[in-house]
Amino acid sequence: MSKPVIHYFPIRGRAEVLRLAIVASGDDFDTVDVNYSEQKGDREKYPFGQCPRLVDGDLDLVQSNTIARYLARKYNLQGKTEKEICTVDMIMEGVESLRVKYVNLIYNDQLAEAAKEAYWKTYFDKETTTGRNGGAHIVYIANFLAKNGGQYCAGDSLTIADLCLWDILDLHLRIFPDHIQEAYPELVKFHSEIAELPGIKEYLAGPKRLAEPNANKLG
Repeated sequence: MSKPVIHYFPIRGRAEVLRLAIVASGDDFDTVDVNYSEQKGDREKYPFGQCPRLVDGDLDLVQSNTIARYLARKYNLQGKTEKEICTVDMIMEGVESLRVKYVNLIYNDQLAEAAKEAYWKTYFDKETTTGRNGGAHIVYIANFLAKNGGQYCAGDSLTIADLCLWDILDLHLRIFPDHIQEAYPELVKFHSEIAELPGIKEYLAGPKRLAEPNANKLG
């Protein structure tokens, strides 16, 4: 059986959760670097002019969260009950809200110190959860983990929600390591434990884990 093929830039970016889902399930993947002109011009392969793109057998998919949900179904990472499945979906949307803010910090604000301070205060400071934040705050996501006992976000086994949370934490630990360690030790513990899971541990230490999280080499 052929491996799933991820078409993306040579960065972690929005494809990292997809890679994690595949390796956490004991599978492997191939990669193809995206041709930017093709991505913008070929509406058969790239209907929205964006990547990542996943080719898995006769399936050819785009839109990162669509691909993530497909992989969750394929590898039984979507949750076991309707309640768990819905919780997973909510967490994925919460992570997406935060990711949009993160992308703005990286690409538009270029990690300027003043922007980093404002970002932390708006989206990570425990005292600002009632403020205007567009539905993006790490506490909102962390509450799901805490209510479920702290090991997994939903149910008693790994789901795609855990991988989404792990990835967004991984990105922010590169920027705010001391702040997160002090304010959210339970999230640091979660991050460390997920990183030790079979498949994920080997991937993180192996050659397929790309060095750069973002295209502008920031973050």
